[in-house]
Amino acid sequence: MRKYFSLTRTLFKNAAGMVADGKTKKMRVYLLYGFLAICFIPLLFMLYYMFQEAFKTMAPLQQSGSILAAGFHMTNLVTFLFSIFLIPGVFYFSKDSEILLSLPLKPQTILASKFSVCLLYEYVFMLIVFLPLIAGYLQNESVSILFYVFVVIIALTLPIYPLVLSSIISMLVMRFVPFFKNRDRFNMIGGILSVAFALSFSYFMNSSGMQQEDPSALVNLLIEGNNSLISMFAYLFPAVPFASHALISQDILQLGLYLLILIAALAVFLIMGKYFYFKGAIGFDETKSTRKVLNDVEMKKALTQKSKVFTYTQKELRLLLRTPVYFLNCIGTCFIFPIVIVISIMSQGESLNLAALNQIDFSGYAYYAILPGLAMGMLIGCINMISATAISREGSNVMFMKYIPMPLGKQIIAKMNAGIIVSVLTILLLFIIAYILFPMLPVLYYIIAFISAIIAIFLGNELCILLDMAHPKLVWEQEAAAVKQNMSGMIAMFGGMLIAGLLIAALFLLPNDLIMPISIGICIAILLISVVIYSKMDTIACKLFKKI
Repeated sequence: MRKYFSLTRTLFKNAAGMVADGKTKKMRVYLLYGFLAICFIPLLFMLYYMFQEAFKTMAPLQQSGSILAAGFHMTNLVTFLFSIFLIPGVFYFSKDSEILLSLPLKPQTILASKFSVCLLYEYVFMLIVFLPLIAGYLQNESVSILFYVFVVIIALTLPIYPLVLSSIISMLVMRFVPFFKNRDRFNMIGGILSVAFALSFSYFMNSSGMQQEDPSALVNLLIEGNNSLISMFAYLFPAVPFASHALISQDILQLGLYLLILIAALAVFLIMGKYFYFKGAIGFDETKSTRKVLNDVEMKKALTQKSKVFTYTQKELRLLLRTPVYFLNCIGTCFIFPIVIVISIMSQGESLNLAALNQIDFSGYAYYAILPGLAMGMLIGCINMISATAISREGSNVMFMKYIPMPLGKQIIAKMNAGIIVSVLTILLLFIIAYILFPMLPVLYYIIAFISAIIAIFLGNELCILLDMAHPKLVWEQEAAAVKQNMSGMIAMFGGMLIAGLLIAALFLLPNDLIMPISIGICIAILLISVVIYSKMDTIACKLFKKI
C-alpha cells in the first residue's frame, strides 16, 4: 500500500499540469478554469431543469427512483465513453510507462495508481450530470441527513464500474491484438469504433430499443409504482439499481450490495492486470512512418512555385488528415454533427410531424435566419479547435515559425485557413442535409443563414487563433495533449457554445420589430471586426510571438 500511495501521489503531481502551457502564471490558470466553469453553467441549468421536470412528472406515479437510476446510468455512460480514450493513453501510451515497467513494482500497483489518476479526471465529467440530478431530486423530495452521506459515497464511487469496464477492454485489446499496439492505429480505429458505438446506442435507445419492448409490460411496470422501472437500467451497469434504491430509502443493505459489486469489479480488474498488463505494455510503438520515393514528375511538381499561403495551408490540412488524434478531434468532431442530426431525426420515426411546417407562411421573415446562421457559424468555427490549437500543435517546433522565410502574419493566416475550410465544409454539409429534411423552408432562408454563418466562421477562427497565440500549450509529450489537454482549445469550444447560445436566445427574447435591425447590426459588426483583425494579423502575430 505504501508503494501504491507514493506512486499515485507522484503520477497525480505529474499529471496535474496537463492543461498548463509551460509559462502561464497560476493566477491566470485559475481565471481560465473560472471561465470554463462559467461556460458550463448553462448546461448545468439545462440538465437541472430537465431532471426537475422529470422528477415532478414521475413522482405521482411513485417512479422518482427511475429518474435517479436513469441519471446514474447516463453518468456511467458518459464516464465510459470518455475513458475509452483516457485509459489507453494513461496505461500504455504515456512516457512514464517505460520507466515504471523497469522499476520493481507489481503490475497491480502500477495499474491501481494509474486507475486512481484516471478516476480523479473522470470526476469532472461525472459531476456535470450528477450535480443537476441530485439538485433536481432534492427539489421534489424531502430527505434525511443520512441521504447526504449516501450521496457523497455514491458520488465518490459511481465512476468506478465504467472505468473498470473500459480498463478491462483496453487490457484485452492491447494484450491479444498486437495491431493496436501502434498508437496511431489505436487512436484512429478506436475513435471511429467509439463514435459508431455511441451513435448506434443513441439510435437504439431512441427507436428500436423502445419499440421492441412489450408496451403492456412497460405500462404494468409504470402503474406498479414503488420505483419498479429501476430494474430497466441494470443491463449495462448492474450496480445502478442498487445505488438508486440505497439513495431513495437510505437502505444500508442496498448500499452494501452496490459497494460489493464495485469491489468485485476492482478485484477482477487487478487480477486480470496481474496476468495481462505487462505483456500488453511491452513492445508497443507510438507512430509509424513510411518513406516515399518521389519520381521526376512528382519532384518537378513539388518544386513548382506556388503561393506561400496556399502551400502552408496544404501542409496544415495534410497534418490534420494524417495525424489520427488531430483528425478525430478536430476534423471528425465537426462532421459527426450532420450524422447525429440525421440519426436523431430518423430515430423519431413517425412521431416527427413535419406536415405542420407546410402550413406556415414563411414569406417576409427571411431576416429570422441571420441570428441562427451566425450562431451556427460561431459554434462550428470554434468547436473544431483547429485554429484554437494551431500554435499549440507545433509544440517544441514553434521556433521554426520565427526564422523560416515567411512573415508570421501569413503563417497565421494559412493556419487559420485550414480551420475556415473545414468549418465551411461542415456548414455546407449541414445546410444540404437541412434542405433535404426540411424542403418546405424557402431557399432564401438557407442562403441568408449560410452567408451569415460564413461571416461568423471567419471571426470565430480569428479569435481562436489569437487565443492560442496568447496562451499556447507548447510543452506536451504526445499529440493528444495539444488538443485534448489544451486550455485554449477548451475555452474556444465552450466560449463558442456560449456565444451561439446568446445569439439564439436573442432570437427568442427580442421584440419582433427589433429582430431585423439588431440582426443586421450584429452581422455587420462581426464582419467589420473580422476585417480589422485580418488586416492587423501580422502586427498582432509579431507582438504575441515575442512572448513565446
